[in-house]
Amino acid sequence: MRKNLVISIISIVTILLTIIACDDSDASQETRDSKKNENRKALRIISTSCFTCHSPEREIDFKARTGPPIYKIRQHYMREGITKEEFIADVTSFLKEPTEEKAKMKGAIRNFGLMPRMPLPDDDIRIIAEYLYENDMTAEQWGKAGKMAMSTDEHSTNYEELGREYAMGTKAVLGKNLMSAIKAKGTPYAVEFCNTRAFPLTDSMAKEYNVSIKRVSDKPRNPLNEANRDELDFINILHKRIANGEELGSSVKESKGKIISYYPIETNAMCLQCHGTPEKDIDKLTQTKINEKYPDDKATGYGLNEIRGIWVVEMEKK
Repeated sequence: MRKNLVISIISIVTILLTIIACDDSDASQETRDSKKNENRKALRIISTSCFTCHSPEREIDFKARTGPPIYKIRQHYMREGITKEEFIADVTSFLKEPTEEKAKMKGAIRNFGLMPRMPLPDDDIRIIAEYLYENDMTAEQWGKAGKMAMSTDEHSTNYEELGREYAMGTKAVLGKNLMSAIKAKGTPYAVEFCNTRAFPLTDSMAKEYNVSIKRVSDKPRNPLNEANRDELDFINILHKRIANGEELGSSVKESKGKIISYYPIETNAMCLQCHGTPEKDIDKLTQTKINEKYPDDKATGYGLNEIRGIWVVEMEKK
């Protein structure tokens, strides 16, 4: 009897330990899967929002660059003895509000100028910073990792993330080309660039992503960029949020079998060269070019970190 009791107890304990081990294993697998998804998301954001200006490719000529390569950025932030939390805090602080005082790469500021603020959600900035801290890669490894991350699940239905990726990818391409235009021939030429190249570049990115992408505003420079009623409603919401110091966020809705998403466009120091106050931010040559190309211009008088308009991304519902 006693022997049978001992055997029963041992059996129960064994079963319990097995259950606990399985639970621990499931939890560990869930944690690994979550981390894998986070890493993949971080790489996708870096590939679409950062690589355009911070490409890891060594072959790019310095004159063609608009920012330092991504692996150089990591090297400058990774000072001796820095903790993960400190690294994330430094990167986050700079991306949310870039200033010369915060910059770790003073030479990059001299060569390329101060980068604009990244309009990304706080959680996205966190996972980017965390990924940079945890992954010390060569230029070649960065390139391969970025390509692998972009070959993602085509059936993803997180439309907010997909739309943001398409908008930020397009913004990065426009921004890089605009900075190159200013660097090559000055701000007046940037007006010419926007007049002739902004629409074709936007359309080419829309074709690449197989979606519809446009920029609209309540104060358009080009009448073709004027916001419709629904778009104006969200722009007005953004004006209120920014005045109250709230996170701007985005908007996603379904209409006639399509998904339409809106993302804010904020002004930065570079924007003010063409969209700030005439004679204060906009020089005479640039203002003359604006008057010549856009006689009905409404897009001046902005200050830093104001709502210039929104990105509108329209895609098929999956």
